Amino acid sequence: MPRRVTLADVSRAAGVGVATVSRALGDHPDVSQATRERIRDMARTLGYRPSASARALRSGDYRALSVIVPDAGWGWWEPVVRAAFKAAASEGYQLMAHPVAGTEGGAAAIVEALVNVPTDGVIVIGVPDQQGVRAACDNIALPAVAIDDTNRDVRFPTISAKNRQGAQLAVQHLIDQGCRSIGLIRPNMEAEKADWGDGLFIDQRTLGYQDALSAAGIAVDNALVIDCADPFNESQEHWSGLEAVLSSGRKVDGLFCVADAMAAPALRTLRARGLNVPRDVAVVGFDDERAALLLDPQLTTIRQPYAEMGNFAVELLLRMIQGEDVGRHRHEFNTELIQRCSTFTDAGVPAGEL
Repeated sequence: MPRRVTLADVSRAAGVGVATVSRALGDHPDVSQATRERIRDMARTLGYRPSASARALRSGDYRALSVIVPDAGWGWWEPVVRAAFKAAASEGYQLMAHPVAGTEGGAAAIVEALVNVPTDGVIVIGVPDQQGVRAACDNIALPAVAIDDTNRDVRFPTISAKNRQGAQLAVQHLIDQGCRSIGLIRPNMEAEKADWGDGLFIDQRTLGYQDALSAAGIAVDNALVIDCADPFNESQEHWSGLEAVLSSGRKVDGLFCVADAMAAPALRTLRARGLNVPRDVAVVGFDDERAALLLDPQLTTIRQPYAEMGNFAVELLLRMIQGEDVGRHRHEFNTELIQRCSTFTDAGVPAGEL
């Protein structure tokens, strides 16, 4: 492996002291223009690259950010990180990813370890133990922004989608398709509390479901609100609660799944009962993950504005690094309905009009 070119190498080749090389590369006024140009030409010839860590020691500015990604099979955060990476790069910053998976002590332990990492601030994505992470950030005076919709308490400047609005949009779409007996597939928070904070997004999406039914004059049938254990386990074959509803003879002509990952077992459950999607039951998800395109039929869903959220997270964090007090507020972004075949027939006819 080639040895990294150092200031000392440039110094020897240029026939000047290391301090002169450092000042010349740093535009110091006490180095003549001719000497600066000669030293820079030599540095380019040798392939010298400035050391980011050395520059940080001189300036106290690492030009680097960290992002902590959650320990979850559900990958909605990946496009957020991709957008944040591009936004950081456009401002001259590196973005380093730190996965929670396998880390003893979780996200809080990762933050504590950042004291030994060249980073100016951290973006925390979907972390249940926000109080522990908040304390760890305070201990090392590290600016932090959260992208999170699992916690009711706002402990950081926080970014999320408008979950209630998006769920209302999803269920209104089912109503527009002619559906009148609409089920809700959601995680069982009694079983999932340790993994999903206090479940703010589930409650918000449930409220949006109820809002849409109420606005259409449709009574909420609690028997159609189906809580599922282990909701983001990709190996789930079916939802027993949905099977029980269908076996009881209760009519279901639409399903709203609070996450795309929950739609796959729902589709398998319906297919096992001989029900066609969307002819018999129209199905809508939430998130617009890649999984929505891989399902059969492809899933109509609510898209979170991942790029906007990632971009804004970087913007907020850089403002904090520059000393601005941005407050601890929740910033919510509009969602969008993406229509696919799980609510339309191949001919484009709404499910309720067949």
